[in-house]
Parts: sequence; C-alpha cells; structure tokens
Amino acid sequence: MTELCEGGDLFTRIEKLKRFTEKLAAHIMEEILMAINHCHAKNICHRDLKPENILIDDNDVVKVIDFGTAGLVDPN
Repeated sequence: MTELCEGGDLFTRIEKLKRFTEKLAAHIMEEILMAINHCHAKNICHRDLKPENILIDDNDVVKVIDFGTAGLVDPN
C-alpha cells in the first residue's frame, strides 16, 4: 500500500525550522525508535536509516520509509 506523505523528510524539516526544540527532538526520536523496535520485533532490519528516509508531516507524524535494503534477521 502506498501513502501520500506531505511535509518532507526530517533533514529538510530541520533546515526549515528556525527553532528545533529539545521537546520536538525527543518526540521525533521516540517515534523513530518505536518504529525500529516494531521492525526488530518482526525480525526486520532496515539497514538504511538516515534523515532522508524519515518523513515528518506538519503535525509531527513520523514515518520511516525506504525499506529497499531491509532484510529479515534470523533470530538464532
């Protein structure tokens, strides 16, 4: 399923902001870590995390994208 995500990537969003507060940084990091934790719980490794692969909309909703290099991890 494809979803339209307006707002741009994290890198662009940080560049546009005049103030990047610690509260916003903590929120974004929490969202990213929860997404990665979800992937790891399903034995999926993203392998290409970078600000350009993290989308954030105007309501500060965070989405991790580009699973092209992702892979399954053998739990053993």
